[in-house]
Amino acid sequence: QVPPTYLLCLEMLDDPNPVGWLEGIGMNLMHILHGTQRFDYHAPAYSDDRLTFESDIQDIYEKKGGALQFVVRRTRVTRDEEPVATLTSTIVYRDPALKGGA
Repeated sequence: QVPPTYLLCLEMLDDPNPVGWLEGIGMNLMHILHGTQRFDYHAPAYSDDRLTFESDIQDIYEKKGGALQFVVRRTRVTRDEEPVATLTSTIVYRDPALKGGA
């Protein structure tokens, strides 16, 4: 059985540019912060499993007049279409052009 947070490592290894999705929505990587991370497990994963990772952006919201933007991303991990885990992370973007974002 693989350690619980190992799925996060596998997700990043599966993508040649693991932060490309942030660049794709116009975020300058110099201004991002790690917000939160959540792991919901539905079944154990094993070293010989063939896992599928499917990610999407669940929400984007802002605070402080737009100076802080929050991006919530969810990744569903499955094995033979059966749920293994749901990985949820929140990235905070500090807009340097707005007061409080620098």
